[in-house]
Amino acid sequence: MARPVYVIGHKNSDMDSVASAYAYAHLLQMQGEEQTIAARHGELKPEIRFVLNRFQVEPPEALEDVHLQVRDVMARGGVISAYVDQPLLEAGQLLQKHNHRSMPVIGRDKKVYGIISNTDFAKLFFNELDPQCVNRVALHRDNLVRVLKGRVLVEGRRPLGDRVLVGAMEAQTMARYIEQGSVVVMGDREDAQLAAIERGAAVLVITGNLLVSERTLASAHKHGVMVISTGHHTFTTVRLINLSISTQDIMDREFDFCHPEDYMSDVQPLLARRQSMPIVDHEGKLVGYISRADLINARPKRVILVDHNERSQAVDGIEEAELLGVIDHHRVADVYTTKPIMFRVEPVGCTGTIIVELYHEARVAIPREVAGLLLAGLLYDTLILRSPTCTALDKRVAAELATIAGEDIEQLGREMFAAATAHLAEKKAEALLTSDFKEFTVRDNTFAIGTVETTSPAMIEKRIPELYVTMQRIAQEHNYTSFLFMIVNIITMQCRLLIWGAEHVVANVLAVPLESDGHSVVVEGLVSRKKQLVPLLGRIQAAIGEKRSNT
Repeated sequence: MARPVYVIGHKNSDMDSVASAYAYAHLLQMQGEEQTIAARHGELKPEIRFVLNRFQVEPPEALEDVHLQVRDVMARGGVISAYVDQPLLEAGQLLQKHNHRSMPVIGRDKKVYGIISNTDFAKLFFNELDPQCVNRVALHRDNLVRVLKGRVLVEGRRPLGDRVLVGAMEAQTMARYIEQGSVVVMGDREDAQLAAIERGAAVLVITGNLLVSERTLASAHKHGVMVISTGHHTFTTVRLINLSISTQDIMDREFDFCHPEDYMSDVQPLLARRQSMPIVDHEGKLVGYISRADLINARPKRVILVDHNERSQAVDGIEEAELLGVIDHHRVADVYTTKPIMFRVEPVGCTGTIIVELYHEARVAIPREVAGLLLAGLLYDTLILRSPTCTALDKRVAAELATIAGEDIEQLGREMFAAATAHLAEKKAEALLTSDFKEFTVRDNTFAIGTVETTSPAMIEKRIPELYVTMQRIAQEHNYTSFLFMIVNIITMQCRLLIWGAEHVVANVLAVPLESDGHSVVVEGLVSRKKQLVPLLGRIQAAIGEKRSNT
């Protein structure tokens, strides 16, 4: 089975990330890469839900990290297992046939109730030699018939005990050894058969397909004694009876297990002790099996990044993953690989514009729903084509996508931003500050920049005191040199920039005065984090360094 390839954007995926992941995964699928999966990180933002619903698209798979998980390694489908009530003979045959040392034991409800292994069979053999256990077997009528491949000549009703006896002696002598409910293995001696019935045997097993007299059958029927005829001879019959016990009678009920979403780093110590273990869902039902041998074939998750190329912005575990490609419209940052990959970065307004170019190059038609998502991502990233990041190519692509999707650019953009704004008042301060949030490291300084684009900035600005408190806490917890939060009015193209840390330096670099609260500035035309604010971080860092050296 081919390993999946996940196409995913940055942490807390925005509209462009989700649209680009969905569109590029679709393109790869159309080119024969059927195992490609569109993914996203974090909760779906309101504007993304609005667009997905508008174009009737299922949300991409939620992927919180790309650490190697049990699901990436485990054996799926056709997992070898035994049932709790299955004869031990059949369980052993399964282990032998598939060359397994152990396997899970499940109920008819598919839940795992134990593990049976070669070790359990060895224990069974030695238990048979224990004087306290000899001739004692946990007997089950149906299993007796199954393992002996027997013909039932008389159905029985006497309660079945746990005593097994070979009737290879004089009838009177044998009768002294029979207990109520015994299984008696014997030949065609009628007197011995009748004596066993009279003494309370529950089952007669007649070996070698020998004939049973009408008199014996009549007596068995009268007393409710089961009569089974088998083609096996006595020695084999007794061995098979020992293996007729249910698997649950000797299985190990104390066992380790794991879930598909568990990390392999947590499971490996258990495998070192147990060698193998079942994989169950949260209802305890068997979904797979994993063994030490599977670790040899373990391979990292395969990932294509869209809309970013920075490790700090990537989902957790990216260092463990096999990176296959990058498609982005931001600066080239610090993602590195051990071998060459597809790497495409262009100075355009959004990643979706590059994805459209890839469709054209592959000569693959863009479906309406793909066009709708890409258009939404483009409009969101370029503030409905008003942002300074918007290029002539972005505008041509937007017109093309609008035609395919049957949408009016201005109307779709305003409705999408309205959907985003409607939920801002409900968000907690930290969620609002970090919903579109990125970290940037410049030398030994780490900056955080969050942004929100809205048609109703007053709704957010009335919460500024609350936002300052949260910004201070987050900056201290993560040791940010400065935490910047952009409140962008997409109608007036004005930004209220909240600052916590290096306030005077930031204001000086932007050449605007600090507001009276000492933690914010108002900047005309500042609407792009990528093109307008991030490029200034180097100057901010240098000014901070100079200030430190002077003090």
